[in-house]
Amino acid sequence: MIILEMNETKVQFSNTEMELMCNQEFILTKNKVVQKVKTLLEEIQNQMMDDCINNVKLSSTEIFSANPKISKGENYLGLPYQILDYPRLFRHQDIFAIRTMFWWGNFFSITLHLSGLYKLQYAAKVQSGFKYFTKEEYSIGVNEDPWVHHFDEDNYKVIALLKEKAFEEECRKAHHLKIAKKISLKDAALREKILESWQLLIAICFN
Repeated sequence: MIILEMNETKVQFSNTEMELMCNQEFILTKNKVVQKVKTLLEEIQNQMMDDCINNVKLSSTEIFSANPKISKGENYLGLPYQILDYPRLFRHQDIFAIRTMFWWGNFFSITLHLSGLYKLQYAAKVQSGFKYFTKEEYSIGVNEDPWVHHFDEDNYKVIALLKEKAFEEECRKAHHLKIAKKISLKDAALREKILESWQLLIAICFN
C-alpha cells in the first residue's frame, strides 16, 4: 500500500484580519449603511419616476417603458456596490440607460450609456451638451469594455480637458458612448446632485 503524504496549508490571520473577524459592530454598521443607501436610491428612483410621469414627451417613449431597477453586489473590484438603472433599455447591442452607482469606499456616479441604434439617434445631442459637461465636471468613457466603472485615465477622460472637436471625435468613435459624473460619498448635497445630473442628461437627450 502506498501512503501519500499531503502537506496541509495552515490558514493564518493577520492582526488586522483577526480584529475585524472579532468585531461584530463593523458588520452591523456596514449593514445599516447598505440599507440606507438602498433607501436613498429608492427615494431618488421615485423622484425620477415622478419627473417622467409629469413629462408627456418622456412617458410616451419606449425608452421609459421599463420600471427602474435597483441591484446590488458585494464584489465590484472587491467592494460592495449598489446600482439604480432608469431608464434601462438593454436590447442586445441597443442600449439607452442612465445608471446611478454607489461603490463602497469610492464614490457615487451617474452615467449615460448609449450604444447601437440609440447611440446613432442621440449622439448629436450628447455632442451639443459639451459646454454643460465641461462646466459640471463630466467625463467621457474611453474604454472598450462598457462595464468598467472606475474613473482612472484608462477608463474616462475629463471633458473639461478636451477641445470640443476632440470631444466630438470621442463621441463619434465610441461603440458604447458613456458620459459620467463622479460625486463624493461625503457630499452633503448628494441626493440633489444625483437628481440634477439625471435631469441634465435627460434634458440634453430629449429637449
